[in-house]
Amino acid sequence: MTDDARSRSPWRIYALIAGAIALSTLNFSLVFVAFAEIQETFDAGPTTVSWALTAFSITTAAIFVPAGWAADRFGRANTFLAGFGLFLVGSALVAVSPTIELLIFARVVQAAGLAIESPAALALVLDEFPVEKRSTAVGALGAIGGVTIAIGPAVGGALIDNLTWRWAFFSNVPLGVIVFILVAPRLPRPPLDPDRIRRAPDLVGVILLMTGVAALALGIVQSDDWGYLDGRTVGAATVAVVLLVWLVRRSAGHPEPILHLPLFHDHDFRLGSALSFLVAGSFAGTFLAFVQLMNQGWGYSLLRSGLAVGMIPAVAGPMSIVAGRIADRRGHRTVILPGSLLMATAGIWMFLGVGDEPRILQLWVPFTVLYGVGVGLAHAACQSAALANVAGERLGIGGAMNRIIQDIGQTMSAAIVIALLSGASSVADGIRSVMVLLIVLSALGAPLAARLRSRGHPVSMS
Repeated sequence: MTDDARSRSPWRIYALIAGAIALSTLNFSLVFVAFAEIQETFDAGPTTVSWALTAFSITTAAIFVPAGWAADRFGRANTFLAGFGLFLVGSALVAVSPTIELLIFARVVQAAGLAIESPAALALVLDEFPVEKRSTAVGALGAIGGVTIAIGPAVGGALIDNLTWRWAFFSNVPLGVIVFILVAPRLPRPPLDPDRIRRAPDLVGVILLMTGVAALALGIVQSDDWGYLDGRTVGAATVAVVLLVWLVRRSAGHPEPILHLPLFHDHDFRLGSALSFLVAGSFAGTFLAFVQLMNQGWGYSLLRSGLAVGMIPAVAGPMSIVAGRIADRRGHRTVILPGSLLMATAGIWMFLGVGDEPRILQLWVPFTVLYGVGVGLAHAACQSAALANVAGERLGIGGAMNRIIQDIGQTMSAAIVIALLSGASSVADGIRSVMVLLIVLSALGAPLAARLRSRGHPVSMS
């Protein structure tokens, strides 16, 4: 933390960054709500449209580390603003895309902007907070995301029901321009430290990561159409394994790798990253499944579907602030472990109760409380657990690494969920399969959370 940072409230920078994060997060839920409408507009199948989700996650995962380098090389404020501007350009392109192929390309542009923006945003905020309050800061950022995701489905549903899905994406643009104008002149721009300007990252590694994860997602998404033992499915999985193993081996010897493997020497970074993959990464797929349940299974309008599904982040967002404060004082396992168990319990509840007929009060509301509290406790805390022991000068690369892992988890989660829903005889049967996935991932996260060593920073009572 710089001397200037000590002289001002860290919440000032948080407030500046929060508006941009809110708009970026709004995009996350819009795609899920618009999924069926995009299919209808372009007369495309779910596996084709799914690339609007998977291409986004793959792109963000691949660009995070170069973005962390750019933040160190060109300044965090400049990098953040460049990424946010590119994200707005991508939003406009999505809104006017005449074909599904161009829409997927526009989503890649959006993803590139978000990937450039995010590590710089996280570093800008965390650099203002003392180490003992990092979890509080991450929890507060998670709360902004949670509130926005809660509002997003309802706003998107209303726009799509009354206008078209294109307006849901175009609405980002004028709001984003206002945020950009307000934020740009107010971000701190300390002198660049020459010691922190590293060489350019491994661009071959970027290609290996994008291609490897894309091949894995392709095999999962197409497995229902091709068959699990079809040569194309096996070939895609083989290509993915070969490329990702090559990436790890290359990262071990490259001076500026896409995967900074020394970070994994830290016990809590290893476990926090694994939890980010399993627990935080599962949210994208389950969120998509619940939108499909409400709209396609239970026959609600997109607005009502958005309001119902938005209950989950509405519960999780405020809880993430509480979880951040508890984690700062008591350690991360005190929130991630119960959060994982609550998510698994919620999955069991939904598995046993879901059917073709709507059951809002008897099934959905109790599920929302269990799952929302679990997500709020565990989701953001996974990232702060991974970064708990990372040195300040490595926060950019550490945050980027964690987001890579989380985005790979989201890519795999969305791909598996789309395959499960596409192969099911009914939406309710598909949801049961998705709940099995949620239960397994949450159950795997619980013993990992129990092994975290972070004890927190107890507040003195004197």
